[in-house]
Amino acid sequence: MSIKNVVKVMNFHSLLRVDRSRKQSVKYTAMEQTLVEMIDNIVNNRNIILDYQTLRVKEDRPALNIYIGSDMGFCNNLNSLVNRYKEECGEGDQKIVIGRKIRGNGKDKVLLYQSREEYDKDNSRVMELLAEGIRQMKYSRINLIYNHYFNSTTVQIVNKQIFPLEKTRQSESGAYRDDFTIEGDIDNLLINLMVLYVQYSMEIAAAASFAAENISRQNVTTESLRRIDEREVEQKIQDRKDVKAKEFAKVLDNFTKNREY
Repeated sequence: MSIKNVVKVMNFHSLLRVDRSRKQSVKYTAMEQTLVEMIDNIVNNRNIILDYQTLRVKEDRPALNIYIGSDMGFCNNLNSLVNRYKEECGEGDQKIVIGRKIRGNGKDKVLLYQSREEYDKDNSRVMELLAEGIRQMKYSRINLIYNHYFNSTTVQIVNKQIFPLEKTRQSESGAYRDDFTIEGDIDNLLINLMVLYVQYSMEIAAAASFAAENISRQNVTTESLRRIDEREVEQKIQDRKDVKAKEFAKVLDNFTKNREY
């Protein structure tokens, strides 16, 4: 099979995945905004913070960084961006790595390595580590590092803190001052809410990353096909020139021979 046919197949498969992954990413992102607003209003509520010590992180604990890469071909640029963040992480930070092309070394404190295929097939181990980390307050923060799909022309690397939840309504008058009637174990409720949010954020990041890699792959393969076509046109032009040069040389040779006679 020629290189052009291989690229065409890759481009075709990317096109099939682009729309599905784009819709999934947009849907998840819209749902994330609703979830963040709800949990933010509770977890960062001034009255709750004053009365309870739940979810108070210990700054001396290590960070947990989750790196999501791509296992697909034609996605080296996306993986290089994730690798750069991984190399710049703080000493002592722990890591979860999703993607075969995210480089590792002997000094890495990696809790779990999975390929994208393994994660998509069964992500329960990742979710268990996240839940355990929050319930036992193992980390000072949890960050997601991945390539985020914004639209068909914009894909950017993001380093997003998902725990502790940052305040998003600080500019609003009266923000975080609502009163709540609390029944039951508030500590357990808040922890369960944060576990839900962090796990859901992981799913959103995986979906947005999948959309990003398909968009990137489709763009790269389309550009590759364009360049292949340009080279084929250039080669045809050159072939015609070579044929004309040979024909001219042949005519010139015949003319020279006829003059000699």
